[in-house]
Amino acid sequence: MTRRIPPFAALLASTLALTSGCELFDQLGQRTGVVDVFTTSHSTPDEAGNVPSRNGDQLLFANDMGWDVFVNEAYVTTSAVTLLGCDGERFAVEMYWGALAENVGTTADSEVAGVGGVRANSGTYCELLVEYGPADEVDNPAAMGATVYLTGSAVRGDEHIDFTWRTDVELDVQVDISEIEGGGPFSISKDQHFSKKLTVSKAYNHLFDGVDFSEALEQADIDDLLADSLRQATVAFEGTNVHY
Repeated sequence: MTRRIPPFAALLASTLALTSGCELFDQLGQRTGVVDVFTTSHSTPDEAGNVPSRNGDQLLFANDMGWDVFVNEAYVTTSAVTLLGCDGERFAVEMYWGALAENVGTTADSEVAGVGGVRANSGTYCELLVEYGPADEVDNPAAMGATVYLTGSAVRGDEHIDFTWRTDVELDVQVDISEIEGGGPFSISKDQHFSKKLTVSKAYNHLFDGVDFSEALEQADIDDLLADSLRQATVAFEGTNVHY
């Protein structure tokens, strides 16, 4: 009589044959935990302590070049997130709805939206790779396919400038999370019974730092400006309570 070996048992047997005792112990002792990832946007006070305000969906603030900025429409699209271990391991977050185009004007400061989740190995994580890319679905046809889409106006004295900025360029931003937990890296314990949470946030008023609206911008300038601004403005927090 021939006894058939179940596929899983056969796989385990072959694994045992090729694995040393120490390696097998490490594999069987490996624990995992679920990380839920959220996104949001927030404002920060300027150097004088003035906090940006809102007029309905319009965002109002002053930039560091003396311009009063009125943002009528603002979309920023997060296309992917990857958790990067301090030891080099990478775990890609499953994006629940694909690339998420956040309508900043209609979202209250620090109001979070779930973008995805990942089951990752226990250990410490030092960086979060945030990818911004073109939107697949958006509630404004003008912003379709855009990574960032901004419209509005800026006023300084007698000067009034209307602007429409759009970039379709894909951008990777590496966010430091090596001191996110009380001065230590984001971590998943070997007995992690509950999911952990990470929130990625953008300080939207810093997208306009260093901008003198009286100077004409070519498309390449807009691409570079928004890329640099997102690198500076993107931060991460443990949990879902944004603090700055």
